Amino acid sequence: MGEADVAATQKKAKRLGIPLIFLDESGFSLSPIRGTTWCEVGKPIVLREHFSRKSQTGFGFITMTPIQRRLNFRFTIFSGAINTEDVICLLTEIHRHYGKAMIILDRLTSHVSARNFFERVHPDWFVFEYLPSYSPELNPVEQCWQTMKNVLMVNFVPLSIEHLEEKAFEAAQILNNDPMLLASFFHHAKLAL
Repeated sequence: MGEADVAATQKKAKRLGIPLIFLDESGFSLSPIRGTTWCEVGKPIVLREHFSRKSQTGFGFITMTPIQRRLNFRFTIFSGAINTEDVICLLTEIHRHYGKAMIILDRLTSHVSARNFFERVHPDWFVFEYLPSYSPELNPVEQCWQTMKNVLMVNFVPLSIEHLEEKAFEAAQILNNDPMLLASFFHHAKLAL
């Protein structure tokens, strides 16, 4: 599945009249993401981090409604790495909110297991499509992570897991409030709106 296949998948979702949903995960930790910034000459900015090996996994998805082509970014955080049960739980919530939907995801083991579960237990809930291997540029959610971490959360030093989650949700809300930014993520992935 390359760019042309993703575009065909978009057309298929539109023809079926179901939302198109791109899924992806990303890790968040208490270590700050360092970036360049301005400061007074001779007075460098010092980031005092609180070292911890605790990490969180962000699970995000962008939805595109079939008729109005409206984009929305949704995001949640799990403690540690996500597993198949977490993906099943999240997809169940997606179905509860959106009904039947086309899900586009990578071949992470928990994704494949969740797909197998839904095809066996609820085959009419979702239409699944996989992204090609090693092609994060085709998933607009990757741009959400990049913008959240390297723009909206750069040089942010979380004091606790709760502080990290609060900042991550704030960054996700900024993304969701800017439809032009979400549209640019689709254009970056060479996807039509």
